[in-house]
Amino acid sequence: MRRRTLLAAITAGLSGCQVIRETTPTTTTDDEPTETLAIDLPADGALDGWDTFRGSVTNQGRAAGVTGPGPAVEPAWDTAVRSGGDDRYLSAAGGVVFIAGERGVEAIDAADGTQHAAQVTPGHEITTEAVLVDGRLYAGTSKSRLLSIDPTTGNTVWEARTSTLLHHDEEVPVPVKSTPAVSGGQIYIVDKDSDGLDSVVRCYGIESGDECWRKWPEVGSLGMEPPRVVDDRVLFDEASELVALDLEDRTVEWRVPFPETDQTYANDRLLAPAVADGVAAVATSSGLVGVDIDSGERRWTISTRDYGEDLTYLEATYTPAIHDGTVFAGFSEGRFGAYDLASGEELWSVTPDQFAVYWTAPALGDKCVFVGAQGPLSPLPTPKDRDPDDARLYAFDRETGEQYGPWSLPGHLRHPVVTDDSVVIASGDSLYAFE
Repeated sequence: MRRRTLLAAITAGLSGCQVIRETTPTTTTDDEPTETLAIDLPADGALDGWDTFRGSVTNQGRAAGVTGPGPAVEPAWDTAVRSGGDDRYLSAAGGVVFIAGERGVEAIDAADGTQHAAQVTPGHEITTEAVLVDGRLYAGTSKSRLLSIDPTTGNTVWEARTSTLLHHDEEVPVPVKSTPAVSGGQIYIVDKDSDGLDSVVRCYGIESGDECWRKWPEVGSLGMEPPRVVDDRVLFDEASELVALDLEDRTVEWRVPFPETDQTYANDRLLAPAVADGVAAVATSSGLVGVDIDSGERRWTISTRDYGEDLTYLEATYTPAIHDGTVFAGFSEGRFGAYDLASGEELWSVTPDQFAVYWTAPALGDKCVFVGAQGPLSPLPTPKDRDPDDARLYAFDRETGEQYGPWSLPGHLRHPVVTDDSVVIASGDSLYAFE
């Protein structure tokens, strides 16, 4: 097995929009690793291909060029990770699964679950997926920072400051919740403005960390979702509407309102549309909407089905994924289905015997789609949260919807990722691989 390890590295404490380059690892606490470790990259430099939320604008949950396993998988390994709980995010490339969370970024060998290093970024709580482009790792933190790390040396290539709030003459950090999107040598995030009320788009040079422009204001007020960079526009799910921003002149091109979205919980959605063939599939609280990204017009709507008097406070529709003209998405009334991207026509849908009010984002494998599900914590018809004792992984045939599994898991689930030979999912305080 090829030895790949990561080393810990980063310093904190910047002012203004300063950028630090080539720093050294910080001092760690007693329960953090102090040794210097590094990934030995494969000859083809395979730490590449996860350049935005869920790996691509289609939300496929896998790096570019990866096909992944078929549906008939079996448990392969599991390993405990330091960043447990709901707020952790998986990405994968080059045979390594990265777990970003409150304890930094951890790196796990996808082949056998070996931990390459306990932390890449000690001292930083990572609040986004780690994106992986040309051997570099990029992520946002809870302390108003956007990081660029060279995992082969452990050096912080650059560290850029994002928004802070001024409260009683003291600066208060604003966590970066928007997974960075890398496109055309630039890196984009959605951030809160210094007033804490408005959303702004920020752009940095991928090599230097210097700002491309100060900020792009007045794009909305509710959301901090990951941006989707498609050709010459940025698409931004602003919770109550989809916004298209023209990259050439930095103006709002169009807005599509979603009156069906429950704005009470709009700030907690943290979704991103899936985009392909000129159509964006957008999850709202009452269904899935297809939007023409050139005209900004709705093409179709798929409504969620009511299952009781009081809907769960979780989103009624979950992060969609697109593959080969088909949209895959779960709905909180228990349904998971496949729909034609051009027309919204249902191709197949299934409602497993175990009721699901929560579906993870799908991850596309070889001829199948993997997705995690959880049932309600309290009885229907008034479920209030997902049950950590009712967590499971499914695989469905992409063409027919034939079900494989479920495989039971403990704890709350986060989005799975597909690697060369396995699907990996976070549940509770551990990672679980099936191949």
